[in-house]
Amino acid sequence: MTGSEFIAGIFPYIAVALCLLGTVWRFVRWLSLPPHVKWTLYPVPEGIAGQLKYMLKEMFTFETLYKFNRRLWFGSFSMHMAMAGTVLFFILYLAGWSTIFVVQLCLLALVIAAIYIIGLRIYDKNLRLLSNFEEFFNLLFVAGVAALGFAASVPHVSVSLRLYFLGLIEFHPNTSVLSTVHILAVFLGGLFLMYLPFSKMIHYVSKYFTYHHINWQKK
Repeated sequence: MTGSEFIAGIFPYIAVALCLLGTVWRFVRWLSLPPHVKWTLYPVPEGIAGQLKYMLKEMFTFETLYKFNRRLWFGSFSMHMAMAGTVLFFILYLAGWSTIFVVQLCLLALVIAAIYIIGLRIYDKNLRLLSNFEEFFNLLFVAGVAALGFAASVPHVSVSLRLYFLGLIEFHPNTSVLSTVHILAVFLGGLFLMYLPFSKMIHYVSKYFTYHHINWQKK
């Protein structure tokens, strides 16, 4: 087995497994820590329906950030929606319900949004004071993965490449259809998945603790 065959045929499974295990480990670890200091912010949404409504609104509008820093909101909202769009439309593309062009637009928007936030964190003195190396590294990582993914999709991804991803899902990928750019994109994307649960970008899990274990404590 060559290095390219390992990256395309074995590495994606390792990356996904470590991402899932890392996410579960971080969740269980936070759940087992001593109770956080109570910092209840009123009004607290009532009931599961009220809490879900609040969290979904925050997730899809970034309302709190919009109120306090609209320039940062513009970049953060655009970046997260582009990221969500990339995942959603790529799944639809694999299912045959969308075109790769929509995925490319989302990837391009993701690159631009990440670079915009980097520039804002450098230009804005208040954000610059709050930013450290990890923030810039994470944004560059996101931009790099999106840029390489975009490069790997130009010109339009062939049917055979679509079959490669479907083969991954079915556990028999055809790695012979991949070019060097595709191999690099798979490798960098895998590294990103492995890094994700151990970085600050794990707020897709930490938000639960922020609301339910800190902001909304009643006792």
